[in-house]
Amino acid sequence: ATTVSFSLALFHSIFNVCNVLIMIWFIKFYEKIVTTVIKQKSTSDEEFQLKFINTGMMAASELNLPQARQEIVVYAERVRRMFGMVQNLLHEKEGSEAYSKLYSRIEKYEQICDRMEIEIASFLNKVVSGRLSYDGKLQVNAMLTMVTEIESIGDSCYNLARTLVRKQEAGVKFNDEIMSNIDALLALDADALDSLVAVLSKGENADIIATYNKENEINNFRNQLRSANMENINTHMYNYQEGIYYMDIVAEAESLSDYIVNVVDAVKQQSHHNKSHIPTQCQ
Repeated sequence: ATTVSFSLALFHSIFNVCNVLIMIWFIKFYEKIVTTVIKQKSTSDEEFQLKFINTGMMAASELNLPQARQEIVVYAERVRRMFGMVQNLLHEKEGSEAYSKLYSRIEKYEQICDRMEIEIASFLNKVVSGRLSYDGKLQVNAMLTMVTEIESIGDSCYNLARTLVRKQEAGVKFNDEIMSNIDALLALDADALDSLVAVLSKGENADIIATYNKENEINNFRNQLRSANMENINTHMYNYQEGIYYMDIVAEAESLSDYIVNVVDAVKQQSHHNKSHIPTQCQ
């Protein structure tokens, strides 16, 4: 009996080794078959996905707040990338396939931003309906404001892209001066968005004043461009239709900076409240 058991074990071992030695030559072939039959779930940033929010901890509501904060940072980073696409669209060759693809990406990002707002807001509403302290409820209110304003930033990005597409369809061309001014204005918005991501990531440790200063700079530049616009049209530097699309972009870029400040205001208010509720030590 012992000999038979040993023989069977030896036979299985040899059989398995032979299988491995044979099949190892077909790994690439098997890989192609498996990847063809079973489509890998996309983890691309082009697809909607929440990275930190987990509904499995609803019973402990306070513990869900850090997850929501992290998700809001991801949300802001996604909108920042979307804005970068708008900057690229401005310089993409109009009517080209690359132009159409880039605009389609912006449209897709706008849809993702809408879904992220709904999912994060729904999560926060569920959290606030659970066992949550007064301080926690105030934090949730601030985060709901952040989410709403970040979605508005995404809408502004999409509006900028749509204005560029309408300009293309109307056959309007911007001269070098207009292009330079729009580039400068969008660069200021990009800096403000970078500051926003830093504020959301670092909270009260971030340089919040820098974001306010950037918004003031954008407002001043907007006023400067608006004042010069009618004079440039009257002196035939460019025609009225060009000026309309130009001012639409300027106005939307300035509105975008307002939404950024609204998010920072919510972060500042949340940080101020947290500080005011720190218990003092008895003397």
